[in-house]
Amino acid sequence: MRTPHDIGSRLIERKVDVCFAHADRDQDSLIELADVSILFTRILIYLGEPLGSPKALAVHTAAQRFCDHMASVTGWAPDRGTTPEEWREAMAKALAGGAADYDAYFRPVGESVWAAVDRDDDGIVRLSDFAAFQRGMGTPDANIRLAADRMGLRGETDGLPMADVLRAHREFYTSPDPEAHGNWLYGDVWADAFWDGTRARL
Repeated sequence: MRTPHDIGSRLIERKVDVCFAHADRDQDSLIELADVSILFTRILIYLGEPLGSPKALAVHTAAQRFCDHMASVTGWAPDRGTTPEEWREAMAKALAGGAADYDAYFRPVGESVWAAVDRDDDGIVRLSDFAAFQRGMGTPDANIRLAADRMGLRGETDGLPMADVLRAHREFYTSPDPEAHGNWLYGDVWADAFWDGTRARL
């Protein structure tokens, strides 16, 4: 019988797989740390954020700090090809310090990216900007709609407070709780089309 710990561990692994697929744009089951940086540039372009803006600089600074942390715990060079299984192990090492590691290396990425998603700086994420962010991440349309619905973004007049977005971001990357609201940040992580055992794809 599977225990709650087994289920929680598998859920974390699955969400890490989603992270891998976001960066694996050519779907060859290999990513480099450089691909992670490229992903953030793609998000900014889809949002319409000028790449030389203060928001873009904040995103790239946070992303570089994250990549540097991953390199320090793994010894990987920026151009080293990494498999999904290796990425799982690396993420486990990167978060070995628990909340302290998340706050030091993962939270700044979330805060800077979602600040860029908040196009008018009112502390509220709107549906159109949420969808643009998801397209930049490579999330398929069905999962964009599902994620938006689960986050309470069902129409252009709906808004998601930044505090709720950042809570969902933390839960997605750290929570083993199957009921955590943040599990739905990118839609259904158990979607059949996501992982076929040899290739990560969205």
